[in-house]
Amino acid sequence: MVKNLGPLLFLTALTASVFASDWRGDVANLLGAGPAANFQAAASYLETNASSLADEDKPVACGLLAFLYDRLGDKKNEYQKLGDYFEKYGPLELGYEFLPLAAQADAVRYLRAWQLKYPWVLKIGFVESSSVTSARSSPNPPDSLVLGIEMASDVYYKLSDSQTVLKGGLFQRGFNSITVETRKLFSASGTHTYFLEFKAGDLIVRRELAIDVRRESSGVIGQPAEQGSKIPDLVLKMFLGNQLLASSRKSFPSPPMKIDIPPPGGEYDPFGPGYKNDPGISNGFPIMALPAAIADLIKQLTKRGEVEPVPPVELRPQAAFVFREKNVAGDQVEVRARLDLGLRKITFFPFALGPAS
Repeated sequence: MVKNLGPLLFLTALTASVFASDWRGDVANLLGAGPAANFQAAASYLETNASSLADEDKPVACGLLAFLYDRLGDKKNEYQKLGDYFEKYGPLELGYEFLPLAAQADAVRYLRAWQLKYPWVLKIGFVESSSVTSARSSPNPPDSLVLGIEMASDVYYKLSDSQTVLKGGLFQRGFNSITVETRKLFSASGTHTYFLEFKAGDLIVRRELAIDVRRESSGVIGQPAEQGSKIPDLVLKMFLGNQLLASSRKSFPSPPMKIDIPPPGGEYDPFGPGYKNDPGISNGFPIMALPAAIADLIKQLTKRGEVEPVPPVELRPQAAFVFREKNVAGDQVEVRARLDLGLRKITFFPFALGPAS
């Protein structure tokens, strides 16, 4: 048995090598021109032998499988392969020259159409203003967090937790933001799950997001002293035995505020100190320099009307906050909370079938 192991391994490697080099020709034959195209046979062939493909061939096969399942009307498998194609490999739409011309044109047209409307998330994270740890602790934890999502195209979205829908609407191409309430988020360490769904046509892309919260408490904070000092009132009371005959309260006046005002100089200056009556423009102006002066004036006026570009919003996967709260003993303690945003899994399914299909 051991003697036959070497030839068997060699035959397996040879078969895999032959498939890697010939699979394009086999699929091209199955997708022959006209009614002879056998989409089911081509899809079964690729699914059966997908594990034998080289890494550089997998994106082409994945996009082709999505196209074949579309032709077969199998939305569930189509959207699974379509999602894998975009999320794992990106919209390449290249490498289909081996197909017959009609099949090649249809496959490229199919992938290009989805490239324009697929709900592709370019980046997601906490907005930078929400992720900076304050040097001074706040009296309370934040009531909300801002999530930033950068999209490649316009798409409808829905944000929900395990029980209810929290947000919904339309994301536009580029930067978008969602405000998430965090009243219960900072109460204890743990992981909180959210579902961010996108709808493009009949396709639903569901991202399961996890916000991991880790708290650390340290120190007992004393009660802050009152700001400023107030002069106490003087209360005078007159008793006859236990009977109050008269009472008088006297409040001491606050010390007067002293503001030093310079004495008047006896001269009235309507323009204030430092005003220069001479603007520095000479009386003589050469006529030949007039066009250059006008051009410079127009340039200055145009520059004044320009709006400075707004820097791009930075998104981070972590956020940290410092706040105060009372412990079990009723003492004020300082709490440092660190948040980590991660993607647990992503699923693709037709809207009509739902995530459990």
